[in-house]
Amino acid sequence: MDRINFNHLYYFYIVAKEGSIKEASNKLFVTQPTISDQLKLLEDFLESKLFERKHRALYLTKDGEITLKYAEKIFNLGNELTSVLRNNLKAAKSSLEIGLTHFMSHYFLYDKIMPLFKQKEITVNIREDDKHILLAELEAGRLDMLFTTNKDGISSNFSTYKMGMNRTFAVAHKKFGKSSNVFPDCLNDIPYFSYTESTSLKYEIELFFTKNSLSPRVIGEADDLDLFNTVTENALAFTIVPEVTKNRMCQNKDIIVLGEIDELQTSVWGVIQNGYKGLGYKLLRNKL
Repeated sequence: MDRINFNHLYYFYIVAKEGSIKEASNKLFVTQPTISDQLKLLEDFLESKLFERKHRALYLTKDGEITLKYAEKIFNLGNELTSVLRNNLKAAKSSLEIGLTHFMSHYFLYDKIMPLFKQKEITVNIREDDKHILLAELEAGRLDMLFTTNKDGISSNFSTYKMGMNRTFAVAHKKFGKSSNVFPDCLNDIPYFSYTESTSLKYEIELFFTKNSLSPRVIGEADDLDLFNTVTENALAFTIVPEVTKNRMCQNKDIIVLGEIDELQTSVWGVIQNGYKGLGYKLLRNKL
């Protein structure tokens, strides 16, 4: 049986509560066309028209009113469940809820939060999702902090802290280190394993290649850094990875750094809600 997409339902819920797609767009930190598309997908799934437009204003249809009642029950029950379970846990432990935007795990220095797991009074929960969803969760108090690689779409309701810079490197098996060309020209002599279109890093790398007149032979693409490591250590291609991943990969003495790509330096930002003074605030102020 087909199941309802709760992201689509949440977009509908916010539009119904705010009274307009524009206001919902501001609250969810996404574009108006994105919300319209999500509403259309929900209406197609439910085979019902949920809104009608009169005099440039949105009004719920009868089916829309029914859907809103169920949406309120669903999300209220979700909040109630979270509250009940977290309150029970907090009798023994406090929790730190951390959000990571997609691909943030490529850059995040997990080793810096490892000491937190040793503290018996703290539970550290980490989740990955779209930035606009995480920002809405942060605003609702269901997240303590989030980490992202850019500040786009972050409103004045939040405080941002620059946690540092992540450098980016081209790495390969040592057998590819004998090219007569210096970096980055040597990249033309080695097969390349690429990212997919899902990550902005692919676009930035292509700009770097174009700027330096590089066109290495692409043998494949993926976004799984474990696969990048396997491809590299098996001498199949060079890969381009963030510093965190480079450090881990280079523990294998057969993997070498071909060069650093200065143009691909990435800022890491920590975000909290204004006025928040919990554990996440202390961590950000101390840069973890």
